[in-house]
Amino acid sequence: MFRRFSGLILYVLITVLVISVYVERPPVLEKFGQLIQDTMFRLRGDRTVGDDIVIVGIDDASLGKMGQWPWNRDKIGKLVDAVASQSPKTILLDLTFETDEYQKTAGYTDSLARALARAGNVIVGYYFSQSELPTQGWVLPDGLARSAYRSISNPESFSRFPPVGATALRAPAGPIADSSANLGFINIIPDPDRNVRCYPLIAGYRGEFFPSAPVVAAAHYLGVGQREIGVSVGRSIILGGRAIPTDKMGRMIINYAGSEKSFRYYSAADIMDKAISPRELTGKLVIIGYTAFGATDVFSTPVTKKLLGSELMANVTENLVHNKTLKGVADQVRINLIVLALIGFFCAVVLPRVTLINRIAVLFLFLIVLLNMNYVLLSSFGIMFKTLYPTIQIAMMLIVAPFLKMEGQVRAEEKAAEEDIDYEALLSANDTRGVGGWADQTPGSNFGKTAAQTPYPGRSTQTGTSAFGSAETLPVASGVAVGEAPGVIMEHFGRYKILGTLGKGAMGMVYKGLDPAIDRPVALKTIRLDQSIDQDEANELRERLMREAKAAGQLSHPNIVTIYDVGHEGNLQYIAMEFLRGNTLESIISSGVNWDYKTMSKVMLQVCEALDFAHEHGIVHRDVKPANIMILEGNKVKVMDFGIARVDKSASMTQTGTALGTPNYISPEQLKGLPVDRRSDIFSLSVVFYELLTRHKPFKGETISALIYSILHTDPLAPSEINLDVPRIFDKIIAKGLVKDPDLRFQRAKDMADILRKLL
Repeated sequence: MFRRFSGLILYVLITVLVISVYVERPPVLEKFGQLIQDTMFRLRGDRTVGDDIVIVGIDDASLGKMGQWPWNRDKIGKLVDAVASQSPKTILLDLTFETDEYQKTAGYTDSLARALARAGNVIVGYYFSQSELPTQGWVLPDGLARSAYRSISNPESFSRFPPVGATALRAPAGPIADSSANLGFINIIPDPDRNVRCYPLIAGYRGEFFPSAPVVAAAHYLGVGQREIGVSVGRSIILGGRAIPTDKMGRMIINYAGSEKSFRYYSAADIMDKAISPRELTGKLVIIGYTAFGATDVFSTPVTKKLLGSELMANVTENLVHNKTLKGVADQVRINLIVLALIGFFCAVVLPRVTLINRIAVLFLFLIVLLNMNYVLLSSFGIMFKTLYPTIQIAMMLIVAPFLKMEGQVRAEEKAAEEDIDYEALLSANDTRGVGGWADQTPGSNFGKTAAQTPYPGRSTQTGTSAFGSAETLPVASGVAVGEAPGVIMEHFGRYKILGTLGKGAMGMVYKGLDPAIDRPVALKTIRLDQSIDQDEANELRERLMREAKAAGQLSHPNIVTIYDVGHEGNLQYIAMEFLRGNTLESIISSGVNWDYKTMSKVMLQVCEALDFAHEHGIVHRDVKPANIMILEGNKVKVMDFGIARVDKSASMTQTGTALGTPNYISPEQLKGLPVDRRSDIFSLSVVFYELLTRHKPFKGETISALIYSILHTDPLAPSEINLDVPRIFDKIIAKGLVKDPDLRFQRAKDMADILRKLL
């Protein structure tokens, strides 16, 4: 059944994984997504803009005529008078005029204020600071106070969606603020990569919320009164009956018209000399700014690396005036989730039913459609749609496509196989216990005083699951029925005599045996490699098993189960290994044994030493878990399944009806399909240590996908937060062992062992 629906399940898991990553939105992927959108802007080319928004630049010619910058405010007032004489509808001063005692004493501030009053339509800019300490007792000037937003539809939402915050406002001098038509901030805040993609339309300061200069200028130009300028928190800015979409912080994505000089420029010198037509600026929105050589407010944008601040303000203002803002920003998350779900549903339902070539063709078609849709929506409809995560989803599906068989092919193989194999019998034998050295788990084994007080209950032989009794209770028989070949009676595996059955492992049965040459008891682990796979694959697995088992057999360490021999009998591979008396750490944790922290440290120290020894000999365990750690008398540790885990996994996946265990102990790099090394074992070991300390697994999930997400993205509570008795030093050990990035973990198990040894 699983094989038949494996394609559907895999596509669903990929979809769930991509949605999880999208919800998390890692900065690296977000940066890549921004690069895609920047590329789309450049491919779109320049956009035509009207001539109703123009820039009057204080350029090099103006400096030659009026003197070097900065000008006194009297000169700025004369420029305002000259522009106002042309009867523009709105003037935006992209300049700031903070309190200046010299300007005030010389009368220049009053001169500029009179010019502003005569014009009656000038919007004056100011800056806010995000780093300065707030001035105690400072009172908002009247001109600044009246510019604040008054119509806020859902002010309680500011706690969830706070806008850009200011710590201080550099307000214009009082006379200038009072003489202006209105005020607005002119801060430009780049993204972390120094590109300007968004512009804040609202900023918060001491419980008040203020508009940007482009918002105020656009409202004045459109004839929208102050009370008609409002905020829908986290969604949009309201200009009359028009909603300007924003992100949660009140920022608008700038729909750039193009590179430099997209707007019409006039030199301030020409305006002063009346060198242009007297009606050239009539009815227009004029932005006055500094554009001479050496201007410092030059910004990198998606369309050009050098855009003057005045032209950037012109782009924002034009977006607002002509309703050229990018649409769909507020619903971006919802739209992307719907697209990811639809792609996942289609692929899960349709792709497993078609041939490989058609599968790949459909996915490539999806990729082409997505990229073209991104371009068309941006260039033709002004809709910003992020296609990065759907592209990742389709790319992952393309990668796995060649490894999935068609449903019809799977059904045909199953039907053919039913003639030779009893699948029901196999499905009833899917115990997932991994065994690498098999133990005689005697309930009365001595584990010290505390362990003896809480004995581990034996397992009944009547349950049909693994049954373990003492060695003396095992039936000594001239032959036993081999579980992998029902009805077949076998007496030996190679030279080893079979004494009885110990239990079932993930790959086959485990027997107690005897090496008659030296009268030594052994555990015989059997593996059936030819079931549900072709002969070539079985031969490859057999060779790999031989290599891995031989390599593990060379590990001679007091805390590693010894492998004596490997061979095959008929269709069965077997491994002869050390026979142990004790309990697995899994059973000890389940039984609630209350070890002290010194005992726990001694146990984990031995596991660390075993792992470090194996790692130094080039062997990574890959399946460290409590079930593979055996505790013998006197709390001596034996680590099982060294060198077999990789073959075990490969073989288990090919066994029809064999269920794989829940991946509570798998490292993030294993889940991502990346190469693993010793640091993967250290992660798994830290999970085991966490469970031993707290009786809880650090990563949890109601489903496999939720568990995988937890391992990849969440940080567990510190052990001392679950059990207040746990010493804090263990929190630090566990935290370093469970870091997602292998480069930041312990680099050797010896490093963890050294800390535990010092504690002891």
